[in-house]
Amino acid sequence: MKKAQSTTTSIPGVLYTHFGSKKVVGEQFISEHGLCQIISGKLHVADGGQTKVFVPGDLLFYRKNFLAKFIKLNDGLFPFRSITVVFDRATLAQFSRQYNQGFEEPFPDKDAVLKLNSSLLLENYFQTLLPYFETPLPEHLVNLKRQEALMLLLQINPAFKNILFDLDQPGKIDLEAFMQQNFSFNIEMKRFAYLSGRSLATFKRDFEKIFHTTPNRWLQERRLQEAHYLIKEKKKRPTEVYHEVGFETLAHFSFAFKQFYGVNPSKVSAAKK
Repeated sequence: MKKAQSTTTSIPGVLYTHFGSKKVVGEQFISEHGLCQIISGKLHVADGGQTKVFVPGDLLFYRKNFLAKFIKLNDGLFPFRSITVVFDRATLAQFSRQYNQGFEEPFPDKDAVLKLNSSLLLENYFQTLLPYFETPLPEHLVNLKRQEALMLLLQINPAFKNILFDLDQPGKIDLEAFMQQNFSFNIEMKRFAYLSGRSLATFKRDFEKIFHTTPNRWLQERRLQEAHYLIKEKKKRPTEVYHEVGFETLAHFSFAFKQFYGVNPSKVSAAKK
């Protein structure tokens, strides 16, 4: 895959991103909430077995402690560009205290990235951010802009307080279901542990009780099984599959596949024809 020409300009808590060509974002763990507007290009987000496509003008909300795969694309004429306002835990805790906002009940939607309804207020808000990337701005003014974004979000949908101000760490969940849903994400083991509501040691102990093998071995075998299915049954090429199932490079995928199945993935691909 061709390496993308990219730039990311930031002021504290606000990012302006520009990708000149196709780019798959390596970081799949969303560590902080974020409010984003797509300026140009397209964004594909794979989350929970479905892929959503977002286009210029779309307003998005990224949810922390979720896993998703992102592909940022130019549209043939314009590069991918976006602005994202990031809400860290300290900012949210301060806002919660200052404006007496708090978590009440779980938010019903479980998607990692939510598309917001069209909002003239938010569209105008993002327009006001553009000059800040060219002119030095005191940090306290940037913090006020982040507070403004929070106020607009809560005005558009008051139920967002149940996302923004749920400041607890993830609770302990069904480990088997969680891993079957998220095995294709190439993240550190400590991330899997954290998202399942466990310490790393407890995660490994619970994992071996359920799957009767180590997490590393299970992940590799599960990814290879999924790759074999996608190549043989879904008629996909190895070059399409390796990243989709969680391998970083085609070479590593091909080596592991041959060790597990005794043939190169290209042979399975050729046999389908």
